Amino acid sequence: MFKSLLTALPVIGALALPAAAQSFPDHSLRIVHGFGAGGNADTVARIIAEELTQSLGQPVVVESRPGAGGTVASDYVSKQDPDGYTMQLMVGGHAVAAGLYNQLPYDSLNDFTFISTIGQFPFFVATQSGKYENIQALIDAAKAGPGSIKVGHSGVGSTQHLTGELLELNTGGDFLHIPYKGGAAAATALMGGEVDVLIDTGTVIEGQAAAGVFDKLAVTSAERWPDSPDVPTLAETVAPDFDVVSWTGIGMPAGVDPERAERIRADIHAALAKPEVQEKISALGATPAASSGEEMLQLVTDQITVWTDVVNNAGIEKR
Repeated sequence: MFKSLLTALPVIGALALPAAAQSFPDHSLRIVHGFGAGGNADTVARIIAEELTQSLGQPVVVESRPGAGGTVASDYVSKQDPDGYTMQLMVGGHAVAAGLYNQLPYDSLNDFTFISTIGQFPFFVATQSGKYENIQALIDAAKAGPGSIKVGHSGVGSTQHLTGELLELNTGGDFLHIPYKGGAAAATALMGGEVDVLIDTGTVIEGQAAAGVFDKLAVTSAERWPDSPDVPTLAETVAPDFDVVSWTGIGMPAGVDPERAERIRADIHAALAKPEVQEKISALGATPAASSGEEMLQLVTDQITVWTDVVNNAGIEKR
């Protein structure tokens, strides 16, 4: 029942900029995200901030406002001056939240100017090294001891959270979901034994997996991810047709001057066209994927529909 959530979008070349945009910016800018330091959102935001600092000629700082699966940051950004100086590093959880919460303090579509997607990526299901032989053993344990297996994720309403809920629903396992303020905190919890399982991106998991601390039991994409060909998919093991691939992108408050939005978009596209930036994004387990503002808006719109249907059909309690 689960269809792919994101099709890779082609990198679009920088567009010619109107003359009026050339005076922008004249002071520092910021990229806000809703998760803790060291996680996927923070890492991607810093890659983009470094590139924009060079191309815009002004400092671009990264600001973390964690909480509630990214909704704290979305609420904050939606209420900022639409002068083009405040950006948000959005993730798939922006669409998930619209389906998971009964009411949000902002409109997930109309309160934002969508600039461009950055990339797409799957999640991995990880455990402490040697704790479970494979993903089937983990699911069997979750069935045998309902609520005994603790799953850590980067906050209620995050895509990681809902992916865990979907895994539970699709396999019959019974997990206890433990939210943290970002993937790095959840990874620390797994290392310390506070949780048994971590569902998160390669950014969060790969370092400890390479060091032999974590085992990557499965990946959430329909096909095995190219950078981890030995890790089986959930679809081929315990959850047929399971396919979750998330995304990152840049948004701004609604009402940003189109010329300023286009200046940022063009510089992001130019950055994503650089081989060295593509390598950095790929090193995080993601595929670089730029878009127009209209394409990003359509992506978010479609994903809100998908996740709302999943929440309703699966009987997940709305918050």
